[in-house]
Amino acid sequence: MLTITENEPTPLLKDFAAFIDYLKTHKIVLTEANEFISGKNLFELNHQMTHPVHNTSTRTAQIYYPLLHFFYHLVLGGKLFKKIPEKNRIFLKLTDRLQSYEDLKLAEKYFFLLETFWTDINWAHLEPEDFGNSPFNFKRIDTILADIGGMTPGKKIRLREDMRVSIYDLKYFFHYFSYFGFWEVTPYKISPKRNYPAHAFMAESITPTVFGVAIAPILNEARNLLEWNLPHRRKLGEYKPVPGSTIKVKKSKLGDPFFLPFVSIFASGELQKTLPRGESKPMDGIFVFKVSLEKNIWRRIELSSDHMLLDLHNSIQSAYGFGDDHLYSFFMDGKMQSDEVFTSPYDDTGPHVDIACIGDLGLTVGQKILYLFDYGDMWRFQVELEEIRAKGVKPLNPKIIESKGKSPKQY
Repeated sequence: MLTITENEPTPLLKDFAAFIDYLKTHKIVLTEANEFISGKNLFELNHQMTHPVHNTSTRTAQIYYPLLHFFYHLVLGGKLFKKIPEKNRIFLKLTDRLQSYEDLKLAEKYFFLLETFWTDINWAHLEPEDFGNSPFNFKRIDTILADIGGMTPGKKIRLREDMRVSIYDLKYFFHYFSYFGFWEVTPYKISPKRNYPAHAFMAESITPTVFGVAIAPILNEARNLLEWNLPHRRKLGEYKPVPGSTIKVKKSKLGDPFFLPFVSIFASGELQKTLPRGESKPMDGIFVFKVSLEKNIWRRIELSSDHMLLDLHNSIQSAYGFGDDHLYSFFMDGKMQSDEVFTSPYDDTGPHVDIACIGDLGLTVGQKILYLFDYGDMWRFQVELEEIRAKGVKPLNPKIIESKGKSPKQY
C-alpha cells in the first residue's frame, strides 16, 4: 500500500499549504503585464518553501520559480482562488471551494491537485515562452508513463545515455512530475557559454520512485491525458468537453471521480471524496458590455443571458458600422492567440460563436475579452463586461445603450 503525508512522496502538500496560507493572509495584486504574482510576494513565498530557488530577488519573475508558478496555476485551475478586477487592478482572492479542499484528507488533497494538473491546466502555460518550447506533444506522455511503470525504483536513468527514455526535453515538466513524486531529478549543468536563458532547465538524470512506478501505469491506462485534459480538447474545437468522455474501457464510466482507479493501492478509507468539478452555473439576467476601439471610441451594448456570442458580434458590427465580411474571434482571456477562444461559424476551427450562450460562459464582471475582426487588417476591440443585472426585463434583441466617438471607416 502507498502512503501520502505532508512530506511523502514529496513535500508537495506541505508547500502548497504554505502557499495557500500566504495568499489568504496577504493582499495579492497581480502584475499588469501577465497577471502573475508580484516579485515581492514571490520572494517572500520562495523562502517558505522546503527547497527554495537560489539567487533570486524581489525582481525575479514568477516563471523562474517553477514550484510557485505551478502552484499559481493549480489554485486557479482548481478554482480555489480567482482573479477579481477592482479599480484597474487584478486581485487574487479565495473562493468558497478552498474550505472544501482544506477539509479533505491528505491523499484526497494529493489527488485533487493531480486531477487539476491533469485535467484543468493548459500545459502550454506552464513553461516560459523564452525557453524556445514547441507545443507539448501529449501523445508522448503515454510512452513516458509506460516507461516509468517498467523501471526499477531507485535506479538512476541517465537521459542522454538510455535511449529507452525519450524525455530529455521535458524542461519544466521534469519538476512538475517530481513534485508529485514520480521521480527525483538531477539537473544538467549548462555551460555558461551556451546560449540559453538564465533560468533554463535541463535534466541529467531521473531516478524513478516506488510511488511513481506504482502510479504511472494506472494514470496512463485509466486517465489518458488526451481524453482528460480539457484545455487540449478545447483547442481541438470541442465546447464543454467532459473529462474522459471518449474512454472505451468498460470499467470506467462518465462521472467517475478522477481518483477512483487509485483507491486500491491505498489503505481503506484514505481516498473517498474530492471537490465537485466546479463547472460554472448558467447565469440569468442582463449583461452590459463596453466595447472599445480606442480610449475615446466605445459603445455600450446590452444583451440577454440567452443571446449567443454571435449576437454580440453582430451588435458590435452594427454599432461600428462595419460590413461583417471577414472572419473573427473572441479571445475570452483577452490574450491574442489564446486557446480560450470562440471563432466565426465559417472558421475551420471551433468552438464557434453560434453555440456559445452568454449566460453559460461563466463570465465575471470586469472580465476583458479581445474581439479580433478581420485577420488581415486586425481590428482589435476590447470587450469589458461592466454589469450583470439579475432583475429587469431581458432585451429581446441586443441594444446599443450608449456610445462615444466617431466610428472609423472600415476601409
